[in-house]
Amino acid sequence: MSTSPHHPPVPFGSTVSCRICGAIPAAHVVVRGHRGLVITLRFLTEEGAFCRTCGTAVYRKLTSDTLWRGWWGLLSVFATPVTMLMNIGARSRIRALPHPVGHPRPPLSPGRRVLARPPALVVMAALVLALAMVTVPRLIPDAQPTFTVGDCVRNNATWPDQDLEEVGCSSPEAEFWISDGDRCWGMDWLLHLEYSADQKALCAHPMSK
Repeated sequence: MSTSPHHPPVPFGSTVSCRICGAIPAAHVVVRGHRGLVITLRFLTEEGAFCRTCGTAVYRKLTSDTLWRGWWGLLSVFATPVTMLMNIGARSRIRALPHPVGHPRPPLSPGRRVLARPPALVVMAALVLALAMVTVPRLIPDAQPTFTVGDCVRNNATWPDQDLEEVGCSSPEAEFWISDGDRCWGMDWLLHLEYSADQKALCAHPMSK
């Protein structure tokens, strides 16, 4: 990032002026940025005396660029959040400054807040999508299984309670095979209607029969 033209800070008594616009007061800060370049990476640094206006502009520009271009590499996935954390101190010092006075040169425009810029919105949307993909399936109850004649099942509950699960008929876990409901007799169990794919009565026969 370039904030040129650069000018050396001019002391006003005990107060240092902004190196960009010359306003006072200013604070010496280091603002960092990061760019991922797939197989390599690049660290950016803007260091010097900044007034509140110019310092805010530098911070927002480097932070926004880092959010957009800082993730494109294996190491950059870790370097980007570290860079963001390292800028917290600089941001705090900049925000603690009073509004600058005296501008021999034009100040930088701070622009929109970081979170209101497209790079931040894209990152937040990606995080929300990732979170939704993890949490939403856990909130959706398992679909009710349905069966037809000839299927094999096991009951994960104790009869007469029914918590049926379809298994392969050759599986040792198969406990019952399904037939028409009008063929229930002896030790058979009539299934709850919600287990029927055709909404017809079904019967569970023990596999040992």
